[in-house]
Amino acid sequence: MHRSWGRTVAHAPAYEADATRVARVEWVDAAKAIAIIMVVFLHTVFNHAGSGATGHWGPFVGLLDAFRLPLFFFTAGLFAGKVLRRPLAVLLRERISHLTWIYVIWSMVAVIAVLYLPLTGATDRPPALALLLIPVLPTPATWFIWALIVHFVLAWFAVRVPPAIGLGVATVVSLAFASGLLTTGTLEIDKTLYHLVFFLLAVQISAWVRPAVASTGIWWAVAAVVGFGAGAAVVAKFSLLDIVGVRLVLGLLAVAAGCLVARQISALRGFAWVSALGRNTLPVYLLHWYVLLLVYAVVNTVFPRGAGVFTDVLAPVMTALTIAGCLLVHRLTRAVPGLHARPAWLIRALRPVPPV
Repeated sequence: MHRSWGRTVAHAPAYEADATRVARVEWVDAAKAIAIIMVVFLHTVFNHAGSGATGHWGPFVGLLDAFRLPLFFFTAGLFAGKVLRRPLAVLLRERISHLTWIYVIWSMVAVIAVLYLPLTGATDRPPALALLLIPVLPTPATWFIWALIVHFVLAWFAVRVPPAIGLGVATVVSLAFASGLLTTGTLEIDKTLYHLVFFLLAVQISAWVRPAVASTGIWWAVAAVVGFGAGAAVVAKFSLLDIVGVRLVLGLLAVAAGCLVARQISALRGFAWVSALGRNTLPVYLLHWYVLLLVYAVVNTVFPRGAGVFTDVLAPVMTALTIAGCLLVHRLTRAVPGLHARPAWLIRALRPVPPV
């Protein structure tokens, strides 16, 4: 146990923190929970494997997408600073090897799964070629892990130059890819490059922002939510999302709103489950596509002709069921070697040899 920003919390689970141990900060975990809930919710809304659960949620997909991913990448960078300032070999051994193992294993699962299941990401490439391209062409089901690997490597170099230079370059890249001025031709890579600025910003301001957010009151959260809501309303009204700089500004407002709301949630009695969910975002992210298919199958059975007046409540209910299902599957499978963390043999193989 360690004393965090005002609260005593336990170490991260091994599959998340792995060899680099950090103390948990509950509002950060709550912010991660908000992000993963939005991830599952939006995939529920625009996944049409079944009869659909869009209802009136469809028009908000683009705006909520501008909220969830900036918040997700920002929270991922808040505790990255320590390992990024160590030698590159340490970063590769303690963080990159873990992410790479998870990415490769679950990308292989995704490549095979799309052959038999109605999942997003089906291509005309033969499975063997798709498997070979995993290192350079991330799959839609696992691209976030690939993006984290890229972000950690780029951030390792960025923290070794003046912050203004690193953030300046990342901002220019973000503006170019967010507005479509530049594209790699692969959506997942474009999103990786656009969101780098949020990860790097978190790395650079982490020492300041963690105690600052922890000291805020509810009115800061209200103001941030109103700010994002007003910005989102204007963007939606005038279709501004693809204008240069708009998505970036909206993402920064989303980060502020998400973090400040998470701070208030983490202090509420009866909401400890939110921070607990935030400590388990990885298995939810990896599993949710597959669990969601089962949830859709149940919905299609119960509502074979559509949900009618219940359509608008289906997406939130399906989101909750999917997340609960992911946590259950993880509980049942977490002891399987190599499925949710690096296997012991790889950890031993990467352990530095002590000098003689």
